[in-house]
Parts: sequence; structure tokens; C-alpha cells
Amino acid sequence: MPVFSVITINYNNLRGLKRTFESVQNQTARNRIQWIVVDGNSRDGSAEFLRSHASDIDVLVIEQDKGLYDAMNKGLERAEAPYVWFMNSGDVIYRNDVTEKLASLAESNPDVIFGDTMFVDESGREIGLISKLKPQRFPEKLDNRSFRFGMNLCHQSFIAKKSICPPYDLQFRQAADVDWIIRILMKNPSNVRFDGVIAGFETGGSSSQHETKAWKERFAVLSKHYGFLPNCINHVWIVLRRLMFNLKRR
Repeated sequence: MPVFSVITINYNNLRGLKRTFESVQNQTARNRIQWIVVDGNSRDGSAEFLRSHASDIDVLVIEQDKGLYDAMNKGLERAEAPYVWFMNSGDVIYRNDVTEKLASLAESNPDVIFGDTMFVDESGREIGLISKLKPQRFPEKLDNRSFRFGMNLCHQSFIAKKSICPPYDLQFRQAADVDWIIRILMKNPSNVRFDGVIAGFETGGSSSQHETKAWKERFAVLSKHYGFLPNCINHVWIVLRRLMFNLKRR
């Protein structure tokens, strides 16, 4: 039986979709995955590609949506496995045996599984691990205060039980994933860290293309959960820490 509902959102990203498709199909434990693909009625050949490979996809939805997070909610509604794992077009499961290892880890029944992420560019070239490229220490455990000084893990490497996953808040256009993860952590879930890299995350997505708006939304999300004044104080340390980190790397 599938352990993970892997949800892939795509819109006009055929090149990235093919890379995600290969990473899912090449898993040694492909049978532990319910693969859900939600395409926003793409016009670049993605829809045709998906229809031609429909037998390799467990749930395929091709229809107009109201944006990324609306599409993610559609995928979430169709998830039937115990755990939900978002892997959007262009992102990849890092190694062919990762699902197999994660399924073994899930046998201990944690609410959340998380791990490291490799940043990759649009050609698939590796840029570096988030644990090395972010100034904050990569967490050993997660709690409801883990992200008050900023996000230090990627959505693609955060896997949660379906039973504790809320729908994405569509008032946020760039940072609903940050809000979603924190809302889950506010439930104080049991969690375990995977000793390795879970996903390859393709940079240059919507948040990068709308960077100023994304920063404002992240600030709003952190203020919502941790309070406006504490968040302002925390951001002073965030800026100072980034400056010191950049100086050390020169």
C-alpha cells in the first residue's frame, strides 16, 4: 500500500515536469507512492505529455485553477496515503532509494518527517545544500518556534501526515507554504529527521520571480504566528546573522 501521496503541481513547465516524472518513476519503492499530478491546463505540451503517461500516474487532474496553492489544495483533497509530500514540477526526489528509506522511517509513525534539500538550477545542476547555504543551523528537531528566525528547510523536504494537514490559505500568493508548515508545527507534532537529502529543489520559482512580494508575505506570516513586535525584533537578528554569514563566506 502507498505510504506517501506525492503531489506534483504543474503549469507550463514541461521540461521540469519530465525531470519530476523520471524521479518518481525511478524510485525503487514506486509502489509506496500514490502520485497525484495537478496541471493548470498547460499550453506548452505538458497536458499532452501527462495524458500520454496517464497509466504511470495514480491521479491526474488537468483543469483551470486559481493559482499554485489552489492547485495544491486540489491535490491535498485527493491524497489517500497516510503521508503528504509535495514535489512540484522541476523538483526531484533526490535519489532513487529515498522513498524506500523514508517508508522505513515512517514505520515508527512520526507525524512529520523532514530532511535536507539540494538546490538545483533550471538545468538540474546542483548549487548546494540548504543546510550549508542558510546561515541558521539546520534543525535536529522541529517545534512550533522553529521558524521564528526564518525558514531553514524546504517545503519539498517536509512530509506530514494527511490527518494533520490543513488546506493552504489562499490569501497568501507567495508564502502560503510557509504558513502551512508553521500551522502544522503549531500542533506540536512528533517529528523525525531523515539523515540525508530528501529532495532537489529547482530555484527560480514564483517566490524568486516576485521576491519583494514574497518577503513581505513571509514577514506577514511570521507576524501572524509569532506576533508583530517579536517578529520585528527577530528580523534584526536575521539581517545581522545574514551579514555575518556572508562575511565569513568571502
